Amino acid sequence: MNILLVKPYWLYPYTKSEHTYNRIWPPLSLANCAALLENKGHKAKILDAHAQRIKAYKITNYVKGYDKIFVTSSSLDRWQCPNIDITPFLEAVKYMRELTNEIYIIGYHGTVEPEKILDLTGAKAVIRGEPESTVLDICQNDDLSKIKGVSFKNNNTFISNIDRAPIDLKTLSIPAFHLLNTKKYFYEILGRNFTLFEISRGCNYQCKFCNKIMYGRGLRTKSAEQIIEEVKIAIERYNVTAGYFIDLNFLSNKKIVNQVCEFFIKKRYNFKWCCQTRPDSLDMGILKKMKKAGCRLIHLGVESGLQEFLDYLGKNITIEEIKESVRVCKQVGIKTLAFFLFGLPGETGEDREKIFGFIKRLNTDYLSLHKIFPYKGTNVFQNNINPDADIDKFIRRSFLKYYLRPSYLCKSKPSAILDKFKLFWARIRTL
Repeated sequence: MNILLVKPYWLYPYTKSEHTYNRIWPPLSLANCAALLENKGHKAKILDAHAQRIKAYKITNYVKGYDKIFVTSSSLDRWQCPNIDITPFLEAVKYMRELTNEIYIIGYHGTVEPEKILDLTGAKAVIRGEPESTVLDICQNDDLSKIKGVSFKNNNTFISNIDRAPIDLKTLSIPAFHLLNTKKYFYEILGRNFTLFEISRGCNYQCKFCNKIMYGRGLRTKSAEQIIEEVKIAIERYNVTAGYFIDLNFLSNKKIVNQVCEFFIKKRYNFKWCCQTRPDSLDMGILKKMKKAGCRLIHLGVESGLQEFLDYLGKNITIEEIKESVRVCKQVGIKTLAFFLFGLPGETGEDREKIFGFIKRLNTDYLSLHKIFPYKGTNVFQNNINPDADIDKFIRRSFLKYYLRPSYLCKSKPSAILDKFKLFWARIRTL
């Protein structure tokens, strides 16, 4: 069977009025699907219209002659923070449906609202949750009624089959890197020839704002040998020189991280990487090993600078732990990017100014400020949080104040200042 997996075009770097950064990162979940399909004898191709900058009205030139087409509204790097405005995705599907009815939807939006997405797209079925096993089943079995994790319509009757159990990550094949042009992908901070890696899915913490519906409950991991083989193939065979471990909490399994770091240290690749983790997961020993292994940046989920809001969010972390995490990163020489959320219940203008004061004192290398959004399926959604309109103005002003501080500019190289300006100016224009 001839299968096409599609990531549609999105505006880069931001969709206006959205806070979601549409980075040009590889659709790792589609590469996982493609690898499983090829192992079963199917022909698979990935069309990354976002990376190739193929707008919706041109997509019909690229999707002819396939038996089935799977389109994602949110690939793996967007599972946690999906787009709110999905117009580009809907437009792409509309044009593809002019050629075929064999279209299946993957991603967050169909997972939380399958009937709505079916109606909006006219697709044959929606895949709920992580897609890999379900995509393979659909290509092996034409009877949708027998496939777990799908929603579809039969004579205008909406049918939603039982959920599929989370996949055992150890059963995944090496992602189909050969179907991705790594030269197209980049992270502005680390550079080009970039890809994503994944050690684990899920998280054992219960932060109220976190959108984990695509990940399932609990934490699952690959084996150290598995991820080392993926890294080795990506670097040695496909010339990847930069990467991001996309785990919600990279340090959830320090034994595996230690093994991966030891591999990097032994190989001495020309490879730099970053990750995302909780501030309270860091310690001097693991940081030193990560730095020696090529880690150049850590994304920290800080979220707030006031303890009362950290407690409300269920972060299970203290202000002192946050400050200590940034301090040890600076001591080791690893750069930091901190995420903060604004718009929590009871948050006042005075609170925001106090939090911004904390942000300046924390003084991370990069900063990401967001208005909290109640994604369907999160605790925040159930509590009907509705941030006020003044937050965008506050965030815009805070970005300018933070990045244009004389003390900040003086410590940065001219080239670094330019890179940072590109990053935050694009963000400011959306606010």
